[in-house]
Amino acid sequence: MKKKNLTFEHRKIIQTMVENGHKPAEIAKYVGYSVSTIYRELKKVLEEGDSSHAAKAHSITTVNMMRHPLQSPSDDTINLVEQKLKEDWSPEQISNWLKKNNLPSISHTWIYQYIEEDYLQFGTLYKHLRHGTYKPRNQEYQGKIPNRTSIEERPDIVDERTRLGDYEVDLIVGKKNKGAILSIVDRTSRLCKLKKLGGKTAKEVEEAIIEALLPYQSEIYTLTSDNGNEFSNHERIAERLGIKYYFARPYASYERGSVENLNGLVRQYIPKGTDFNTVEEYTVKWVENRLNNRPRKNLGYFTPIEFTAKINEAA
Repeated sequence: MKKKNLTFEHRKIIQTMVENGHKPAEIAKYVGYSVSTIYRELKKVLEEGDSSHAAKAHSITTVNMMRHPLQSPSDDTINLVEQKLKEDWSPEQISNWLKKNNLPSISHTWIYQYIEEDYLQFGTLYKHLRHGTYKPRNQEYQGKIPNRTSIEERPDIVDERTRLGDYEVDLIVGKKNKGAILSIVDRTSRLCKLKKLGGKTAKEVEEAIIEALLPYQSEIYTLTSDNGNEFSNHERIAERLGIKYYFARPYASYERGSVENLNGLVRQYIPKGTDFNTVEEYTVKWVENRLNNRPRKNLGYFTPIEFTAKINEAA
């Protein structure tokens, strides 16, 4: 049974998830409300012009990306889309066919999002896709990582951001899902470490994390990642570095907000769609140095390097 009224706590979760790029269908599944409830909440924020809502600006962008191509299509249009999907037409074929016949225009991206929402509501439209299978974007944990420790068991002091040594880790993936850059960031100082990887296997990621952090072993407390299989060697990483390793909850990239933000900053220099075969390690290190010497608003306009030094001096 879906809840009818949003609680204040869930509104905070929705705000954070929107800020970190989650789509309404993902948010609905995580917090246990219907997709329509999430849309109404975002619409309410926009219409009321609530300047105190931290996610307002991002909500405008998100809602526009999600809904502007359609502006709430009619039931007839949706029925036509479903009909063509059941005839095994691809979203691209449907979108272009509608355009060719001067019917209400819908992007193929929207149709994929519609299929995703249907899937999350236990629908079967995904079965008509060409490959016959479907996995929603950002669906992370499938129960394949043994002995994982949930972020819910992580000490509260990590959330306080009062000490150095609590890191978040992720992979930035290259064009066509080929190649990767390991991204690691200290939650308090935002000091980052970047490393180009030859591959994305658990062993390669394990070795890269240990190589990056071993020189600072005595200064590290925790490491937090998502539930990708590339982090399945977490026990060996934790043992080698002498730390505690935690996993964020599925569909909760906002619980790794520092590294998500870092990835966005890296994309300023290495945009999405970049062929990582053309990116040299010295370029990655140049980006790392650039970001570590750039003032941050959330650090009082200190750079990560300066902020790290400031905390060390106060210790």
